[in-house]
Amino acid sequence: MPPVADWDLVVVGAGPAGSAAAISALRERPDARVLVLDRAPMGRDKVCGDGIAPHAVAELERLGVSAGKPAEKLSGVRLVAPNGRSVGALPTVTGYVIPRATFDERLLKAALSAGAEFEVQRVTSVEQDGASVVLNDRWRASTVIGADGSNSSVRRLMGQPANRGRALAVAIRGYSPTPTGAPRELTIRWDSQRAGGLCYAWAFPTANGTTNVGYGMSSGAPDHSRARLEQRARELLPDYNFDGVPLTGHTLPLTVSRPRPAVGRVLLVGDAASLINPFTGEGIYAAIVSGALAGAAAINAPDAPGPAYARALAARFHRQHRQTGALYRIIDSPTVLNTVIRAAGRDARLFDRLIDVGLGDSVFTLGDLARFARHAF
Repeated sequence: MPPVADWDLVVVGAGPAGSAAAISALRERPDARVLVLDRAPMGRDKVCGDGIAPHAVAELERLGVSAGKPAEKLSGVRLVAPNGRSVGALPTVTGYVIPRATFDERLLKAALSAGAEFEVQRVTSVEQDGASVVLNDRWRASTVIGADGSNSSVRRLMGQPANRGRALAVAIRGYSPTPTGAPRELTIRWDSQRAGGLCYAWAFPTANGTTNVGYGMSSGAPDHSRARLEQRARELLPDYNFDGVPLTGHTLPLTVSRPRPAVGRVLLVGDAASLINPFTGEGIYAAIVSGALAGAAAINAPDAPGPAYARALAARFHRQHRQTGALYRIIDSPTVLNTVIRAAGRDARLFDRLIDVGLGDSVFTLGDLARFARHAF
């Protein structure tokens, strides 16, 4: 075995959460020794909708990272109710659609430019005492951040259970040719055939002539088979040709059931911490935010990074997590979703709030809920 190498921080996972953690740590202390590990080489694909919402763009800008290129910009956001009614609007801040192989590589390169190092390695063991954490008997660090996705090895090795049932969504996605004249809108369409929890299709156009198309639903649904997912994707997105399009499956651990954010000196972020919005399936924003918070805690609170990170995460997301958990079951009703979209189409303020809750970390106020209720009849 090679000798154990010492680091200030080791990040497991080179996606948005992991890169944000490394960048944040190095912004706090540029001379920190930061290592990023991932089981795949730089530029690997990650199954995702590829939408980079304005809220995520703003968080990246706070880290000094430019998210996308002009050709990748979105022209708007469109929400479609189960009854087919749709409402769209231009975002006040630019959003993008960037294939994850490209997006993740850009963020990792930004982390490397900031001073991080990168190695391709699968993590198989995590051992910690009161002062440090050792990975694979090879790397020792004051803090380890688990940013290794929905099937996180770090989470499992820390004894934290995986999401199941309604707290876990399953989805498929592929790239279909973009129809001629289609607007560059980020489109989310909720399904009229509700099966419990998150059930929706999406179409996010890329800059290369294809559109990221997919469908997701709760794994608690009676039938959440691949055949069912593909059937509903085709039926809800009739303008897109699925013939010959390879469809890849993935899982989305939703915020309605979350592990402990920290176990000793090991911090969980992004999908590994089940930080995916249960209304929209959006996870990149929370991945970037949680990664940045964890990276800062690792450097600024080296004696107790776990409590520091847990406090910071709760300060940012607790209100939203409590509210979305309480409201999660009402999205089983097509009537509720139809009312919400109808109200958002009539009231620009409600549309903006809906976007902020679905793509950011906002919550509905009592006034918002009252205005939604007025549109129920």
